[in-house]
Amino acid sequence: MNLLKNVIADMRSLAIKYLISSVWILLSYSPAWSQEDVKISRKSFKTGIDTGYKEAWESVKEGDRNFKDGLGTYHLARDHYLFAHQYNPEHAGLNYKLGVCYLYTDNKYEAINFLIRAYEIDPQVSGDIHLMLGMAYQLVLEFDKAMEHFSSHSRQLEPKDREMFSDILAKRLEECRYGKSLSREPVRVIIQPLGEEINSKYDDYNPVFAFQDTALFFTSRRPYGKAKRNKIDNKYNEDSYRASLEQGVFQQAVRLNKPFNSENNDAIVGLSVDGNTMILYRGHVQGGDIQISSYMPEKEKWTRPKSVAGRLTSKDGETSACFSPDGTELYFISRNKKYTLGGKDILFSTLNAKGRWSKPVNLGSILNTPYDEEGVFISPDNRYLYFASRGHNSMGGYDIFRSERQEKGAWSRPVNLGYPINTPDDEYFYITDHTGSHGYYSAIREGGSGSSDICKVIYLGSEKELIFRTSDQLVAGPGQRTGFLTKPGLMKMDTSLLLYGWVVDTLNGAEPIVAKMAFFDPATGQREALAVSDTTGSYTVSLPEPKDYAVEINASGYLYFLDILDLSSENGDEKLHYDFFLRKVEVGTKVVLDNIFFETGKSILRPESFDALDQVSRFLQNNPSMKLEISGHTDNTGSLRINQKLSKERASAVVDYLVERGTPTDMLVFKGYADTQPVADNGTAQGREQNRRVEFKVLSK
Repeated sequence: MNLLKNVIADMRSLAIKYLISSVWILLSYSPAWSQEDVKISRKSFKTGIDTGYKEAWESVKEGDRNFKDGLGTYHLARDHYLFAHQYNPEHAGLNYKLGVCYLYTDNKYEAINFLIRAYEIDPQVSGDIHLMLGMAYQLVLEFDKAMEHFSSHSRQLEPKDREMFSDILAKRLEECRYGKSLSREPVRVIIQPLGEEINSKYDDYNPVFAFQDTALFFTSRRPYGKAKRNKIDNKYNEDSYRASLEQGVFQQAVRLNKPFNSENNDAIVGLSVDGNTMILYRGHVQGGDIQISSYMPEKEKWTRPKSVAGRLTSKDGETSACFSPDGTELYFISRNKKYTLGGKDILFSTLNAKGRWSKPVNLGSILNTPYDEEGVFISPDNRYLYFASRGHNSMGGYDIFRSERQEKGAWSRPVNLGYPINTPDDEYFYITDHTGSHGYYSAIREGGSGSSDICKVIYLGSEKELIFRTSDQLVAGPGQRTGFLTKPGLMKMDTSLLLYGWVVDTLNGAEPIVAKMAFFDPATGQREALAVSDTTGSYTVSLPEPKDYAVEINASGYLYFLDILDLSSENGDEKLHYDFFLRKVEVGTKVVLDNIFFETGKSILRPESFDALDQVSRFLQNNPSMKLEISGHTDNTGSLRINQKLSKERASAVVDYLVERGTPTDMLVFKGYADTQPVADNGTAQGREQNRRVEFKVLSK
């Protein structure tokens, strides 16, 4: 047994333990779910061309051996299959196995490409082809396509199989629905893998800070010496590593010696606030258990790990634990059937005056689910409980959740930390630094070092506003191509583009800004690229093709930037230089809302106004302390009395719409100014059109 096995149970499913215990039954029970039935025969593989056949066939056989051994050698199987694929790219079984290898290694998009090709060649290539495609699409946030394939898989099952596995597929569909909802409203964070000093091409996870954040302990499955592979998944066994933190920079991680590591699976999973008591996971102890080691200052060494109180351990296994800040409470993850509601649950014990731990108590169904929970952590202020779960409203695999301590010790209903902290893949072992300002956790990210990397979460704060590039009158709309986004048409080209430049402060000269930059396809909402400007304000980003891009820039303390870049005429031969100018949130800022339409001479909003107003609604949700004045304005046609009444009623209609969408009434006031505040010449038709407007002004922030 090992810690990652208990955490991931079997990486092949990605549905994780609620699916694992059933999937391996169903893999042997029904060919409709079985990867193992896909065979590549010599006869079907040979194309009739002798050149290259012998070498390609040897690669198929070697790939099959690596594939059969398990997840730990899927990357080797993939490389052998890719070599064989050059000889026969039209073999359905070979494409299928390549798709599966990519699905469980590093590139889900390639998994989709190979699986689709396998299905095109032979729709009967495997009984689980739709299941594999559904899982792959779920992992890349294509939730509608994922649900289509999950439903297709269900339809092709025999009635008895469909009934047996209906709960599994229902859970998958539920995850996709949660995923659609969560991904529509991403949280404002920057997620940074910690780098090669910490992460490797192997699994790295379970961060634990040393006393006062002077170092980081973590678990890795990288090989060391005569490292053994685990029989469960064919990956290397777990070891504990330590990386010093000097002046905010992590140094190269080193493997710890005895008593922290052995030839078995070992992990440091918790540490007391004073740094003198360490909680370890020992995989060879009764199915995996937690033990305690104490620091002896007089001898300057740690004691040999010993089991905690017998009442806290079981043969079913315990995987991770943490102390409360004062050391009198212990929260831990257990499979103990005497106390759990299903799978692994969070249990709780207190230390009495005699130094004995109480009988464990299940934290209850508000936190624990019939699925697995893992990686429990108490925040330094003792206020929040963080943990990973496959239940609740997970969008797939493990998601990170947070619960707040209530009066009398109860815990609130857990909240999903949201996308992109969570994804349809596995996220677990969330902790914070001792200040509580930054998060650290284990996640699988494209462009990372390996399967699971330790990442830092930088929260950008709740302030979020639109920035516009005019100095006085800030206008939202397609004319200036700034502000609330109006989707333009999509123009497709074939070549990629390299964009570079600086993000700077418009009010303080050329002050550089560290900002998160996201580039979207405005026609689909699909994110195409991410970049982060450094401390000099410099950024570089690669964009897939010349077309229009929506650019979203977030930086703490600055107005939210949203604009359209028209790159449709670029050819990609040279680097493109674009600078972006951000402006700090200021009281008195005015924003004209284009695309707000009313019935002629009335205050009735037309439906084509709703998109722009929904943008305002989301902006206010992200700025709950802000107060706005919504004002209506007219041109000078007609009497002042009529214009005053109409402008006020139109401003009121906008406020009513925003309140109906959930904006608190105390965040908004409305006024009608008739034609008393023109922004253009009323003597021209164009000027009168500009003067007929609705705008908001920041009253407080």
